[in-house]
Amino acid sequence: MFVHAPVFIDRAVHGTRAARYTDGMSDWTPRLIVLACFVLILGLPFVFRPEAAEVPADALRLVVITPHNEQIRYETEQAFSRWHQAHHGRPVVIDWRAIGGTSDIERQLISEYAGLLEEGRMDDGVGYDIVFGGGDYFFESKLKAGVGGKHTILERLDFDDEFMSSVYPEPTIADVRLYDKDHMWYGVVLSSFGIAYNNDLLQLRDLPTPTTWSDLNDYRYFMGVALADPSHSGSIRVTYDAILQRYGWQRGWQTLRRVCANARYFSAYSSQVPVDVSQGDAIAGMCIDFYGRYQAEVIAASTGHDRIGYIAPADATVVTPDPVAVLRGAKHHDLAVKFVRWLLSENGQKLWCYRRGVEAGPERFELRRPPVRRDMYTPDRMANMVDAVNPYELAHPRPEGTPSYFTIVPTVLHAMAMDVHDQLKAAWSAIQNTDDLAFRAELLEDFDALPFTQEELLAAPARWKKDPAAKTEDRLAWTAFFREKYEKIITKASR
Repeated sequence: MFVHAPVFIDRAVHGTRAARYTDGMSDWTPRLIVLACFVLILGLPFVFRPEAAEVPADALRLVVITPHNEQIRYETEQAFSRWHQAHHGRPVVIDWRAIGGTSDIERQLISEYAGLLEEGRMDDGVGYDIVFGGGDYFFESKLKAGVGGKHTILERLDFDDEFMSSVYPEPTIADVRLYDKDHMWYGVVLSSFGIAYNNDLLQLRDLPTPTTWSDLNDYRYFMGVALADPSHSGSIRVTYDAILQRYGWQRGWQTLRRVCANARYFSAYSSQVPVDVSQGDAIAGMCIDFYGRYQAEVIAASTGHDRIGYIAPADATVVTPDPVAVLRGAKHHDLAVKFVRWLLSENGQKLWCYRRGVEAGPERFELRRPPVRRDMYTPDRMANMVDAVNPYELAHPRPEGTPSYFTIVPTVLHAMAMDVHDQLKAAWSAIQNTDDLAFRAELLEDFDALPFTQEELLAAPARWKKDPAAKTEDRLAWTAFFREKYEKIITKASR
Protein backbone atom coordinates (compact mmCIF):
# COMPACT_ATOMS: atom_id res chain seq x y z
CA MET A 1 0.00 0.00 0.00
CA PHE A 2 1.35 3.43 -0.99
CA VAL A 3 1.15 6.05 1.74
CA HIS A 4 2.33 9.64 1.52
CA ALA A 5 4.63 10.75 4.27
CA PRO A 6 4.85 14.35 5.42
CA VAL A 7 6.97 16.39 3.02
CA PHE A 8 7.46 19.59 4.98
CA ILE A 9 10.94 20.94 5.39
CA ASP A 10 11.39 22.47 8.81
CA ARG A 11 12.94 25.91 8.71
CA ALA A 12 16.14 25.80 10.71
CA VAL A 13 18.66 28.50 11.29
CA HIS A 14 22.02 27.25 10.09
CA GLY A 15 25.28 28.74 11.12
CA THR A 16 28.93 27.97 11.83
CA ARG A 17 30.22 27.31 15.24
CA ALA A 18 32.36 30.20 16.44
CA ALA A 19 36.02 29.39 16.73
CA ARG A 20 37.74 29.86 20.00
CA TYR A 21 40.11 32.78 20.15
CA THR A 22 42.97 33.33 22.50
CA ASP A 23 42.46 37.07 22.29
CA GLY A 24 39.96 38.08 25.01
CA MET A 25 38.45 40.83 22.88
CA SER A 26 37.82 38.41 20.01
CA ASP A 27 35.81 36.20 22.37
CA TRP A 28 33.30 39.04 22.73
CA THR A 29 32.99 39.79 19.00
CA PRO A 30 30.22 37.23 18.20
CA ARG A 31 28.27 38.30 21.28
CA LEU A 32 28.51 41.97 20.32
CA ILE A 33 27.29 41.19 16.79
CA VAL A 34 24.31 39.26 18.16
CA LEU A 35 23.54 42.09 20.59
CA ALA A 36 23.75 44.70 17.81
CA CYS A 37 21.40 42.67 15.63
CA PHE A 38 18.97 42.28 18.53
CA VAL A 39 18.95 46.04 19.19
CA LEU A 40 18.49 46.71 15.46
CA ILE A 41 15.52 44.35 15.24
CA LEU A 42 13.88 45.95 18.27
CA GLY A 43 14.51 49.45 16.99
CA LEU A 44 13.38 49.11 13.37
CA PRO A 45 9.65 49.29 14.11
CA PHE A 46 10.16 52.54 15.99
CA VAL A 47 12.33 54.03 13.27
CA PHE A 48 9.98 53.25 10.39
CA ARG A 49 6.57 53.44 12.01
CA PRO A 50 4.36 56.18 10.56
CA GLU A 51 4.05 59.40 12.51
CA ALA A 52 0.86 59.69 14.51
CA ALA A 53 -1.69 61.95 12.86
CA GLU A 54 -2.16 65.29 14.55
CA VAL A 55 -5.44 65.39 16.47
CA PRO A 56 -7.55 68.45 15.52
CA ALA A 57 -8.30 70.65 18.51
CA ASP A 58 -12.04 70.52 17.86
CA ALA A 59 -12.20 66.73 17.31
CA LEU A 60 -14.86 64.73 19.14
CA ARG A 61 -13.84 61.51 20.91
CA LEU A 62 -15.44 58.08 20.70
CA VAL A 63 -14.21 55.14 22.78
CA VAL A 64 -14.53 51.77 21.02
CA ILE A 65 -13.54 48.35 22.35
CA THR A 66 -12.97 45.86 19.55
CA PRO A 67 -11.25 42.67 18.38
CA HIS A 68 -10.92 44.13 14.86
CA ASN A 69 -7.48 44.43 13.29
CA GLU A 70 -5.51 47.60 12.65
CA GLN A 71 -6.62 47.86 9.01
CA ILE A 72 -10.30 47.91 9.95
CA ARG A 73 -9.66 50.36 12.77
CA TYR A 74 -7.75 52.73 10.52
CA GLU A 75 -10.23 52.75 7.64
CA THR A 76 -13.37 53.09 9.75
CA GLU A 77 -11.91 55.90 11.84
CA GLN A 78 -10.75 57.90 8.82
CA ALA A 79 -13.97 57.44 6.85
CA PHE A 80 -16.29 58.17 9.79
CA SER A 81 -14.30 61.26 10.75
CA ARG A 82 -14.50 62.61 7.19
CA TRP A 83 -18.25 61.94 7.08
CA HIS A 84 -18.83 63.58 10.46
CA GLN A 85 -16.74 66.61 9.46
CA ALA A 86 -18.76 66.99 6.24
CA HIS A 87 -22.19 66.54 7.83
CA HIS A 88 -21.74 67.86 11.38
CA GLY A 89 -18.80 70.25 11.12
CA ARG A 90 -16.33 68.46 13.42
CA PRO A 91 -13.90 65.55 12.94
CA VAL A 92 -13.86 62.50 15.22
CA VAL A 93 -10.98 60.69 16.86
CA ILE A 94 -11.66 57.11 17.89
CA ASP A 95 -9.94 55.90 21.04
CA TRP A 96 -9.54 52.23 20.14
CA ARG A 97 -9.29 49.70 22.95
CA ALA A 98 -7.98 46.58 21.20
CA ILE A 99 -7.26 44.40 24.23
CA GLY A 100 -7.42 41.00 22.49
CA GLY A 101 -10.07 38.60 21.24
CA THR A 102 -13.71 38.21 22.17
CA SER A 103 -12.98 36.19 25.31
CA ASP A 104 -10.68 38.97 26.56
CA ILE A 105 -13.29 41.63 25.80
CA GLU A 106 -15.99 39.59 27.52
CA ARG A 107 -13.92 39.22 30.68
CA GLN A 108 -13.08 42.90 30.73
CA LEU A 109 -16.60 44.20 30.16
CA ILE A 110 -18.45 41.72 32.36
CA SER A 111 -16.06 42.20 35.28
CA GLU A 112 -16.27 46.00 35.09
CA TYR A 113 -20.05 46.06 34.78
CA ALA A 114 -20.34 43.49 37.59
CA GLY A 115 -18.56 45.97 39.85
CA LEU A 116 -21.06 48.66 38.89
CA LEU A 117 -23.97 46.28 39.45
CA GLU A 118 -22.88 45.73 43.06
CA GLU A 119 -23.03 49.50 43.54
CA GLY A 120 -26.29 49.89 41.63
CA ARG A 121 -24.59 52.06 38.98
CA MET A 122 -24.65 50.03 35.74
CA ASP A 123 -26.08 52.98 33.83
CA ASP A 124 -23.00 55.03 34.69
CA GLY A 125 -21.02 52.97 32.18
CA VAL A 126 -17.42 51.79 32.26
CA GLY A 127 -15.80 54.30 29.93
CA TYR A 128 -16.43 52.60 26.58
CA ASP A 129 -19.08 53.81 24.13
CA ILE A 130 -19.17 51.06 21.51
CA VAL A 131 -18.34 47.38 21.23
CA PHE A 132 -17.52 46.62 17.61
CA GLY A 133 -17.01 43.14 16.12
CA GLY A 134 -16.78 39.61 17.49
CA GLY A 135 -19.65 37.63 15.98
CA ASP A 136 -23.37 37.27 16.67
CA TYR A 137 -22.99 34.57 19.34
CA PHE A 138 -20.66 36.83 21.33
CA PHE A 139 -23.13 39.70 21.19
CA GLU A 140 -26.28 37.66 21.81
CA SER A 141 -25.15 35.09 24.38
CA LYS A 142 -22.45 37.04 26.21
CA LEU A 143 -22.93 40.80 25.95
CA LYS A 144 -26.72 40.97 25.69
CA ALA A 145 -27.06 38.32 28.41
CA GLY A 146 -24.69 40.42 30.45
CA VAL A 147 -23.73 40.08 34.10
CA GLY A 148 -24.97 36.82 35.56
CA GLY A 149 -26.99 36.21 32.42
CA LYS A 150 -29.62 38.65 33.70
CA HIS A 151 -28.25 42.19 33.46
CA THR A 152 -27.45 43.27 29.89
CA ILE A 153 -24.52 45.58 29.27
CA LEU A 154 -25.88 46.73 25.89
CA GLU A 155 -28.26 49.58 25.22
CA ARG A 156 -31.35 49.27 23.06
CA LEU A 157 -31.02 51.35 19.92
CA ASP A 158 -34.12 51.99 17.77
CA PHE A 159 -33.95 53.30 14.21
CA ASP A 160 -36.87 54.49 12.13
CA ASP A 161 -38.76 51.96 10.01
CA GLU A 162 -37.61 53.42 6.69
CA PHE A 163 -33.95 53.13 7.64
CA MET A 164 -34.41 49.60 9.00
CA SER A 165 -36.18 48.38 5.87
CA SER A 166 -33.42 49.82 3.67
CA VAL A 167 -30.67 48.07 5.66
CA TYR A 168 -32.52 44.88 6.56
CA PRO A 169 -35.41 44.20 4.13
CA GLU A 170 -35.36 40.73 5.69
CA PRO A 171 -34.35 40.08 9.32
CA THR A 172 -32.37 36.93 8.51
CA ILE A 173 -29.83 35.42 6.15
CA ALA A 174 -30.94 31.83 5.67
CA ASP A 175 -32.06 31.10 9.25
CA VAL A 176 -29.59 33.38 11.06
CA ARG A 177 -30.74 36.74 12.41
CA LEU A 178 -28.97 39.82 11.04
CA TYR A 179 -29.84 42.02 14.02
CA ASP A 180 -31.15 41.51 17.52
CA LYS A 181 -34.92 41.20 17.83
CA ASP A 182 -34.72 43.57 20.83
CA HIS A 183 -32.50 46.00 18.90
CA MET A 184 -29.52 45.58 21.22
CA TRP A 185 -27.04 44.81 18.40
CA TYR A 186 -26.88 45.20 14.62
CA GLY A 187 -24.97 43.14 12.07
CA VAL A 188 -22.62 45.32 10.01
CA VAL A 189 -20.84 42.82 7.77
CA LEU A 190 -21.19 39.11 7.05
CA SER A 191 -18.74 36.32 7.74
CA SER A 192 -18.47 32.91 6.15
CA PHE A 193 -15.94 30.20 6.78
CA GLY A 194 -13.85 28.07 4.49
CA ILE A 195 -10.54 26.51 3.51
CA ALA A 196 -7.31 28.29 2.62
CA TYR A 197 -4.99 26.04 0.61
CA ASN A 198 -1.50 26.07 -0.88
CA ASN A 199 -1.57 25.12 -4.57
CA ASP A 200 2.13 24.21 -4.65
CA LEU A 201 1.77 21.73 -1.79
CA LEU A 202 -1.43 20.28 -3.23
CA GLN A 203 0.48 19.50 -6.42
CA LEU A 204 3.39 18.08 -4.44
CA ARG A 205 1.10 15.63 -2.65
CA ASP A 206 -0.97 14.89 -5.74
CA LEU A 207 -4.11 16.31 -4.14
CA PRO A 208 -7.07 17.90 -5.93
CA THR A 209 -8.24 21.36 -4.89
CA PRO A 210 -10.44 20.95 -1.79
CA THR A 211 -14.08 21.90 -2.17
CA THR A 212 -15.57 20.85 1.17
CA TRP A 213 -14.60 20.03 4.74
CA SER A 214 -14.49 16.26 4.30
CA ASP A 215 -11.82 16.62 1.61
CA LEU A 216 -9.41 17.36 4.46
CA ASN A 217 -10.01 13.81 5.76
CA ASP A 218 -7.71 12.47 3.01
CA TYR A 219 -4.62 10.94 4.63
CA ARG A 220 -2.44 12.72 2.09
CA TYR A 221 -3.10 15.80 4.25
CA PHE A 222 -1.49 14.07 7.26
CA MET A 223 0.48 16.63 9.32
CA GLY A 224 -0.54 19.22 6.76
CA VAL A 225 -3.74 20.84 8.11
CA ALA A 226 -3.58 24.04 10.13
CA LEU A 227 -6.34 24.46 12.73
CA ALA A 228 -7.18 26.91 15.50
CA ASP A 229 -8.15 26.15 19.08
CA PRO A 230 -11.94 26.61 19.47
CA SER A 231 -11.51 27.66 23.10
CA HIS A 232 -9.65 30.76 21.88
CA SER A 233 -11.13 31.41 18.44
CA GLY A 234 -14.83 32.15 18.07
CA SER A 235 -14.61 31.97 14.27
CA ILE A 236 -13.17 28.44 14.21
CA ARG A 237 -15.74 27.38 16.79
CA VAL A 238 -18.46 28.53 14.37
CA THR A 239 -16.75 26.46 11.66
CA TYR A 240 -16.67 23.27 13.75
CA ASP A 241 -20.28 23.83 14.78
CA ALA A 242 -21.28 24.30 11.13
CA ILE A 243 -19.67 20.97 10.19
CA LEU A 244 -21.68 19.17 12.88
CA GLN A 245 -24.88 20.94 11.89
CA ARG A 246 -24.52 20.43 8.14
CA TYR A 247 -23.15 16.89 8.21
CA GLY A 248 -25.18 15.54 11.11
CA TRP A 249 -24.14 13.75 14.29
CA GLN A 250 -22.25 10.74 12.95
CA ARG A 251 -20.67 12.15 9.80
CA GLY A 252 -19.94 15.45 11.52
CA TRP A 253 -17.88 13.97 14.35
CA GLN A 254 -16.15 11.58 11.93
CA THR A 255 -15.16 14.50 9.73
CA LEU A 256 -13.90 16.63 12.62
CA ARG A 257 -11.90 13.78 14.13
CA ARG A 258 -10.19 12.93 10.83
CA VAL A 259 -9.36 16.56 10.13
CA CYS A 260 -7.88 16.83 13.62
CA ALA A 261 -5.90 13.62 13.02
CA ASN A 262 -4.38 15.25 9.93
CA ALA A 263 -3.67 18.48 11.81
CA ARG A 264 -0.16 19.87 12.18
CA TYR A 265 -1.14 22.03 15.16
CA PHE A 266 -3.94 23.94 16.90
CA SER A 267 -3.14 27.65 17.06
CA ALA A 268 -4.52 30.03 19.66
CA TYR A 269 -4.93 32.57 16.85
CA SER A 270 -7.14 31.84 13.85
CA SER A 271 -5.34 34.55 11.84
CA GLN A 272 -2.17 32.41 11.93
CA VAL A 273 -3.75 29.66 9.82
CA PRO A 274 -3.76 31.32 6.36
CA VAL A 275 -0.34 32.86 7.02
CA ASP A 276 1.18 29.44 7.69
CA VAL A 277 -0.56 28.00 4.63
CA SER A 278 0.95 30.77 2.49
CA GLN A 279 4.44 30.12 3.93
CA GLY A 280 4.27 26.41 3.15
CA ASP A 281 3.98 25.33 6.79
CA ALA A 282 0.62 23.69 6.03
CA ILE A 283 -1.17 22.42 2.94
CA ALA A 284 -4.55 23.78 3.98
CA GLY A 285 -6.40 25.20 6.94
CA MET A 286 -9.81 26.33 8.13
CA CYS A 287 -10.32 30.07 8.51
CA ILE A 288 -12.76 32.96 8.27
CA ASP A 289 -13.33 34.26 4.74
CA PHE A 290 -11.54 37.61 4.84
CA TYR A 291 -8.42 36.11 6.43
CA GLY A 292 -8.17 33.58 3.61
CA ARG A 293 -8.91 36.01 0.78
CA TYR A 294 -6.62 38.70 2.18
CA GLN A 295 -3.67 36.33 2.48
CA ALA A 296 -4.26 35.05 -1.07
CA GLU A 297 -4.18 38.65 -2.34
CA VAL A 298 -1.00 39.50 -0.42
CA ILE A 299 0.88 36.50 -1.81
CA ALA A 300 -0.35 37.08 -5.37
CA ALA A 301 0.65 40.75 -5.22
CA SER A 302 4.12 40.03 -3.81
CA THR A 303 5.01 36.99 -5.94
CA GLY A 304 2.84 37.26 -9.04
CA HIS A 305 1.81 33.66 -8.41
CA ASP A 306 -1.55 32.33 -7.24
CA ARG A 307 0.04 30.12 -4.63
CA ILE A 308 -2.85 30.48 -2.19
CA GLY A 309 -6.52 29.77 -2.81
CA TYR A 310 -9.61 30.06 -0.66
CA ILE A 311 -12.99 28.37 -0.93
CA ALA A 312 -16.15 28.39 1.20
CA PRO A 313 -17.73 24.92 0.99
CA ALA A 314 -21.06 25.49 -0.76
CA ASP A 315 -22.72 22.53 0.94
CA ALA A 316 -21.57 23.08 4.48
CA THR A 317 -20.67 26.64 5.39
CA VAL A 318 -22.63 29.07 7.50
CA VAL A 319 -22.96 32.83 7.09
CA THR A 320 -23.26 34.96 10.21
CA PRO A 321 -23.32 38.70 10.98
CA ASP A 322 -20.51 40.58 12.69
CA PRO A 323 -22.27 43.19 14.87
CA VAL A 324 -21.85 46.52 16.56
CA ALA A 325 -23.63 47.79 19.69
CA VAL A 326 -23.79 50.81 21.99
CA LEU A 327 -22.71 49.98 25.53
CA ARG A 328 -24.81 50.78 28.54
CA GLY A 329 -23.92 54.15 30.06
CA ALA A 330 -21.96 55.33 26.98
CA LYS A 331 -20.48 58.74 27.78
CA HIS A 332 -20.59 59.87 24.14
CA HIS A 333 -24.00 58.42 23.44
CA ASP A 334 -25.16 60.64 20.58
CA LEU A 335 -21.89 60.21 18.72
CA ALA A 336 -22.05 56.46 19.28
CA VAL A 337 -25.51 56.32 17.70
CA LYS A 338 -24.24 58.29 14.71
CA PHE A 339 -21.35 55.83 14.34
CA VAL A 340 -23.66 52.81 14.26
CA ARG A 341 -26.02 54.48 11.78
CA TRP A 342 -23.10 55.49 9.56
CA LEU A 343 -21.73 51.90 9.56
CA LEU A 344 -25.11 50.74 8.24
CA SER A 345 -25.43 53.52 5.64
CA GLU A 346 -24.60 52.94 1.99
CA ASN A 347 -21.24 54.74 2.21
CA GLY A 348 -20.35 53.00 5.46
CA GLN A 349 -21.06 49.65 3.80
CA LYS A 350 -19.04 50.41 0.66
CA LEU A 351 -15.93 50.91 2.77
CA TRP A 352 -15.87 47.21 3.66
CA CYS A 353 -15.91 45.74 0.17
CA TYR A 354 -14.91 48.34 -2.45
CA ARG A 355 -11.47 48.51 -4.02
CA ARG A 356 -9.06 51.30 -3.24
CA GLY A 357 -9.41 54.21 -5.64
CA VAL A 358 -13.16 53.74 -6.03
CA GLU A 359 -15.40 56.47 -4.61
CA ALA A 360 -16.36 55.61 -1.00
CA GLY A 361 -13.74 52.85 -1.05
CA PRO A 362 -10.93 52.48 1.49
CA GLU A 363 -7.96 54.84 1.66
CA ARG A 364 -5.12 52.37 2.28
CA PHE A 365 -6.41 48.88 3.09
CA GLU A 366 -8.94 46.80 1.19
CA LEU A 367 -10.98 45.20 3.97
CA ARG A 368 -12.66 42.43 1.91
CA ARG A 369 -15.67 42.03 4.19
CA PRO A 370 -19.12 41.36 2.64
CA PRO A 371 -21.57 44.12 3.69
CA VAL A 372 -24.85 43.27 5.40
CA ARG A 373 -27.05 45.42 3.14
CA ARG A 374 -28.70 43.44 0.36
CA ASP A 375 -28.81 46.50 -1.92
CA MET A 376 -25.01 46.38 -2.14
CA TYR A 377 -25.21 43.24 -4.28
CA THR A 378 -26.37 44.82 -7.53
CA PRO A 379 -24.26 44.30 -10.69
CA ASP A 380 -23.03 47.90 -10.79
CA ARG A 381 -21.96 47.88 -7.14
CA MET A 382 -20.44 44.41 -7.24
CA ALA A 383 -18.27 45.62 -10.13
CA ASN A 384 -16.51 47.88 -7.59
CA MET A 385 -15.93 45.10 -5.06
CA VAL A 386 -12.61 43.37 -4.45
CA ASP A 387 -14.46 40.05 -4.08
CA ALA A 388 -17.64 39.89 -6.14
CA VAL A 389 -19.23 37.29 -3.86
CA ASN A 390 -22.87 37.47 -2.75
CA PRO A 391 -23.20 35.74 0.65
CA TYR A 392 -26.99 35.75 0.33
CA GLU A 393 -26.57 33.25 -2.50
CA LEU A 394 -24.06 31.22 -0.52
CA ALA A 395 -26.15 30.87 2.65
CA HIS A 396 -28.56 27.97 3.09
CA PRO A 397 -30.85 27.30 6.05
CA ARG A 398 -30.05 24.39 8.31
CA PRO A 399 -32.46 21.46 8.49
CA GLU A 400 -35.32 22.18 10.86
CA GLY A 401 -34.57 21.21 14.44
CA THR A 402 -30.79 21.17 13.93
CA PRO A 403 -29.13 21.68 17.33
CA SER A 404 -26.13 23.90 17.96
CA TYR A 405 -22.97 22.47 19.52
CA PHE A 406 -21.26 25.86 19.82
CA THR A 407 -20.88 25.86 23.61
CA ILE A 408 -19.79 22.21 23.71
CA VAL A 409 -17.28 22.06 20.86
CA PRO A 410 -14.19 23.32 22.76
CA THR A 411 -14.53 20.78 25.57
CA VAL A 412 -15.08 17.84 23.23
CA LEU A 413 -12.34 18.84 20.77
CA HIS A 414 -9.81 19.13 23.60
CA ALA A 415 -10.71 15.71 24.95
CA MET A 416 -11.00 13.99 21.56
CA ALA A 417 -8.07 15.56 19.73
CA MET A 418 -6.04 18.37 21.24
CA ASP A 419 -5.14 16.85 24.62
CA VAL A 420 -4.31 13.47 23.04
CA HIS A 421 -3.05 14.62 19.66
CA ASP A 422 -0.01 12.35 19.56
CA GLN A 423 -2.14 9.28 20.25
CA LEU A 424 -4.79 10.43 17.76
CA LYS A 425 -2.22 10.87 14.98
CA ALA A 426 -0.56 7.55 15.73
CA ALA A 427 -3.89 5.70 15.69
CA TRP A 428 -4.96 7.37 12.43
CA SER A 429 -1.62 6.55 10.83
CA ALA A 430 -1.84 2.92 12.00
CA ILE A 431 -5.30 2.59 10.43
CA GLN A 432 -4.17 4.08 7.13
CA ASN A 433 -1.19 1.75 6.95
CA THR A 434 -3.37 -1.35 7.42
CA ASP A 435 -3.88 -3.23 4.13
CA ASP A 436 -6.53 -5.67 5.40
CA LEU A 437 -9.81 -3.86 4.64
CA ALA A 438 -11.87 -5.89 7.12
CA PHE A 439 -9.34 -5.23 9.88
CA ARG A 440 -9.23 -1.55 8.93
CA ALA A 441 -13.02 -1.35 9.28
CA GLU A 442 -12.71 -2.90 12.73
CA LEU A 443 -10.12 -0.34 13.75
CA LEU A 444 -12.21 2.53 12.37
CA GLU A 445 -15.14 1.41 14.50
CA ASP A 446 -12.96 1.87 17.60
CA PHE A 447 -11.60 5.12 16.17
CA ASP A 448 -15.08 6.66 15.73
CA ALA A 449 -16.42 5.63 19.14
CA LEU A 450 -17.86 8.37 21.37
CA PRO A 451 -18.31 8.33 25.17
CA PHE A 452 -21.72 10.04 24.97
CA THR A 453 -24.94 10.03 22.96
CA GLN A 454 -26.25 13.10 21.19
CA GLU A 455 -28.87 13.61 23.89
CA GLU A 456 -26.29 13.32 26.68
CA LEU A 457 -23.95 15.81 25.04
CA LEU A 458 -26.67 18.38 24.37
CA ALA A 459 -27.76 18.14 28.01
CA ALA A 460 -24.20 18.70 29.30
CA PRO A 461 -24.14 22.55 29.31
CA ALA A 462 -27.18 22.74 31.60
CA ARG A 463 -25.54 20.23 33.96
CA TRP A 464 -22.27 22.18 33.89
CA LYS A 465 -24.11 25.38 34.74
CA LYS A 466 -25.56 23.79 37.89
CA ASP A 467 -22.29 22.14 38.82
CA PRO A 468 -19.20 23.83 37.28
CA ALA A 469 -16.95 21.02 38.51
CA ALA A 470 -18.87 18.57 36.32
CA LYS A 471 -17.38 20.16 33.20
CA THR A 472 -13.84 19.36 34.32
CA GLU A 473 -14.89 15.87 35.38
CA ASP A 474 -16.47 15.22 31.98
CA ARG A 475 -13.45 16.50 30.11
CA LEU A 476 -11.09 14.29 32.11
CA ALA A 477 -13.31 11.23 31.68
CA TRP A 478 -13.73 11.82 27.95
CA THR A 479 -9.99 12.38 27.51
CA ALA A 480 -9.27 9.06 29.22
CA PHE A 481 -11.86 7.33 27.01
CA PHE A 482 -10.34 8.66 23.77
CA ARG A 483 -6.76 7.99 24.87
CA GLU A 484 -7.64 4.37 25.70
CA LYS A 485 -9.35 3.90 22.31
CA TYR A 486 -6.39 5.31 20.37
CA GLU A 487 -3.82 3.29 22.30
CA LYS A 488 -5.90 0.17 21.75
CA ILE A 489 -5.88 0.80 17.99
CA ILE A 490 -2.10 1.35 17.98
CA THR A 491 -1.54 -1.91 19.87
CA LYS A 492 -3.93 -3.96 17.70
CA ALA A 493 -2.48 -2.61 14.45
CA SER A 494 1.08 -3.46 15.50
CA ARG A 495 0.39 -7.16 15.98
